[in-house]
Amino acid sequence: MKRQTVLFLCGGSSEEHEISLISAHCVLEALDRKRWEPLIVGIDKRGRWGLAEDSNFFTGPVRADQIRLREDLKAAAIDPSPHADGRGRLSAGGRTYEFDVVFPILHGTFGEDGRIQGLLEVARLPFVGSGCGSSWNCMDKVVTKTVAAAAGIPVVPFAVATEETTPAELETFGKRLSYPLFVKPARQGSSVGVSKVRAANELAAAVKDALKHDSKVLLESGVIAREIECAVLGRGGKARVAPPGEIVPNPKIGWYSYEAKYLLDDGAETLAPAPLDAAQVKEAQKLALDAFRALECDGLARVDLFLERHSGRYYLNEINTLPGFTPISMYPKMWATAGVQYAELVTELLELASTRAR
Repeated sequence: MKRQTVLFLCGGSSEEHEISLISAHCVLEALDRKRWEPLIVGIDKRGRWGLAEDSNFFTGPVRADQIRLREDLKAAAIDPSPHADGRGRLSAGGRTYEFDVVFPILHGTFGEDGRIQGLLEVARLPFVGSGCGSSWNCMDKVVTKTVAAAAGIPVVPFAVATEETTPAELETFGKRLSYPLFVKPARQGSSVGVSKVRAANELAAAVKDALKHDSKVLLESGVIAREIECAVLGRGGKARVAPPGEIVPNPKIGWYSYEAKYLLDDGAETLAPAPLDAAQVKEAQKLALDAFRALECDGLARVDLFLERHSGRYYLNEINTLPGFTPISMYPKMWATAGVQYAELVTELLELASTRAR
């Protein structure tokens, strides 16, 4: 069988740049080299594309606070014109490289929000993950919750703030949602810019901080809940869900912040599978599939849920269309509990992308 070439896109200009580099490193280590040949493009924080060597596209330890994209990459550009043979073209260093499928291992703005997916769709190139519209809708937490609620999927009460929101409106939001509440940039991931607000006198500062990361901010009622995650894989009616996992934040921190996820060794405990009874597992998996389909996701997604402690009721938190693939990431961990190991998972995602193209 002739090997197919996979164009891996990593890095990016979002605040999740380093997480993307770690994910890409892990995926490349697991890639079945008998079937897939990698072509790696690193995107720096200014949005410049550079062709990288297979095993040498970053420097420093594989840690979110130390890993760096190499600066000596060859400037690269993708050809957005559809080609009759269906293969993509990449120009770098005076050469043209061809590829069969794209794996955009990009998190956050300009990578997970539908923009790169739109470019690939214009070029009619097969790629891993959801399309332009679905990616944008899932990246925007406000749109996600609005669409989910319209589809009958439960979400916690929320409000939306912008730079034009007045102090009086913020006060009204706080009273309606009740404290504690969470303030989140609407279109960021990995808990970037997220604050837990315990009292009214903290709200304005939290919104101001979130507005540094996005022009739209989500205010969301805090619920005393377990954080349950579901890994979805597949397409349409054939999509399936792994046994759910659970995030248990360190009680000293109280919630799953960016630091807890990537910088602290004891920031949280990740359980896969989650200690749930059979009925809770079934309900979580159904809700994850309902959300996956309502938002028209494709290929993969991690659907995050809240399981309220006093009522036992599930709420949709958010949907990640390109979840992390780092060593601590829950998406591959959950599939491992279902017997799908990391390398098999990468292969299936690439096969799904190729099948969709055909």
